[in-house]
This record gives sequence, C-alpha cells and structure tokens, in this order.
Amino acid sequence: MAKRKDGRPYKSTSAEVHMRVNRVARMLSNGAVRSEIVQYSAKEWGLSLRQADEYIKKARILLAEDWEIDRRTFTAELLSQLASLQKDSRKNGQGHIALGCINSAAKIAQIMN
Repeated sequence: MAKRKDGRPYKSTSAEVHMRVNRVARMLSNGAVRSEIVQYSAKEWGLSLRQADEYIKKARILLAEDWEIDRRTFTAELLSQLASLQKDSRKNGQGHIALGCINSAAKIAQIMN
C-alpha cells in the first residue's frame, strides 16, 4: 500500500472502497468467515483488523439491501428463473431437471404442497 511522506497510508478513494465492499460481499456470499476476510484484506489491501471489520459491516449492509424486496417481487423473480431453467433443461434433454423446475414453481405458486 502506498504511503505518504509521514508514513501514513493514503486514504482509499470511493471507487476503491466500493470495489472492496463488493469483494467482501462476494466473499461472504461464498461462505467466507471473518478470519478469512481479515486475512485477505490485510494481504491484498494492507488493511488493519479494524478496517477489515468496517468493510465486513458495509458488505453485510449491502447484502441485506439486496434482499429487501417484497414477497410478490421475489416470487416473480424465482418463477422467472425457474421458467428459464426449465426451458434450457428441456432443450438439453434433461427432463428430470425440467420436471424439478415445474414442481418447484408449483410449490412457490402454492398450486401444490
């Protein structure tokens, strides 16, 4: 990490902070634990424990915001994804996958239990 003449590190730009928060959010989504993120942050960005914890906090807020959608919207998104997957599965001759998508869609739409 680049440092000033007095030895203190330069302040990160807003673009760097944004990129780092998104990277930490991806790590959390992929199952990384705090110790892994702290180690990665120190190695890749030269961050202290306190700074890494701040990025983790911001990343968790970002992840929570991603899921703050209403139930109808979430249901519609899931059904759309299942419809696309079912279509691709049929095209590729994977009938069992297509049937699983149909069953999942029916459960989500509460057509069957």
